[in-house]
Amino acid sequence: MRIGQKMGPGLPFLFAHRLVNKFIQPQKGEEVVILTDSESDADFVNGLATATSVNGAEPTIVTIPATFTEVGDRHLTRVAMNSLKGADVYIAAAATTYLAIHTIEIIEAVLGRKELRMFIPGGRYNGGLYGSAWQYMIEGLDHDYEKVEEWCKKFCSHINGKKKIRVTSEQGSDFTASLEGVYYRPEAGFARKPGEVGVVPGGEAWGGPAEFTCEGVIAIDGPMAYVANKPALSKPVLVTVKKGKAVDIKGGEDATALKRWMDKYENADNLAEISLGANPFLKHVGDVNVVDKRILGTMHVAFGESKFQVYPAGTVVSPVHSDMVLLKPSCWVDNVQLLDKGVPVV
Repeated sequence: MRIGQKMGPGLPFLFAHRLVNKFIQPQKGEEVVILTDSESDADFVNGLATATSVNGAEPTIVTIPATFTEVGDRHLTRVAMNSLKGADVYIAAAATTYLAIHTIEIIEAVLGRKELRMFIPGGRYNGGLYGSAWQYMIEGLDHDYEKVEEWCKKFCSHINGKKKIRVTSEQGSDFTASLEGVYYRPEAGFARKPGEVGVVPGGEAWGGPAEFTCEGVIAIDGPMAYVANKPALSKPVLVTVKKGKAVDIKGGEDATALKRWMDKYENADNLAEISLGANPFLKHVGDVNVVDKRILGTMHVAFGESKFQVYPAGTVVSPVHSDMVLLKPSCWVDNVQLLDKGVPVV
């Protein structure tokens, strides 16, 4: 199925079975929690449940109301959170609910309790399939995720345990940050082992700098989530960062929009993330949350919440976390070059 093609009846059910059997592979007796909201596709949810039960696992579906928002109260209901306590697998299938993924409670449940693994169909923060996420997920099913995982783990191996990252670009980026005390994680497609986080479409080595250590200029020339969703900006947005905070923004109408966004939300000026894309099969479409930030050779930063991003070292809480893409950066970690103008060199 191609992007833009209409999905026929029963296809969500079949795609759910493919996802479970390829990426999760639940084992007999495992407890699987499928978190949904009132906008989740019923065929897809039932497909997830039946596929896990066919494999001998025991699924439980938890449904909460839809929210249609990326910001706001950062807590799931107690019942929803308690359902994860005994789970071996968590499938985030809430179509419109940001809190299904990007909350400290979820990251503590998944990464704090290492026997739990999580799978995110559609790749959005909410974890569910809504709008274009359906098509991107379906097109991404047949990517070579062994190759994607190889790139994810390669980048993480060059970052973890190191001291400093530096990023430059011809568009004007030149910034550094400490890596001490933080840990980068591979986000490929698979959630087969305890502690893994699987995403389709997937592909990034994700983490963040040590808080309040970023210094320099970040030139954003790709899409900015919730600010400018388009494959490339007509003019780079130059963000000057001091002690991990954005202190100056220049670059035309997109810069004005970013300023307005940062002024609107608490701690939205906090530099929360510096991650590397690792999927060589994706193409730029202007959807940063699902596709663009995961393209091999790109990097993305994010402003806003970092308590989730650099768990357990993070402290900054914000109602927002916006990814912003650097299209052809060069990157060094402790003087070892990882990217050269968007081309991997490791």
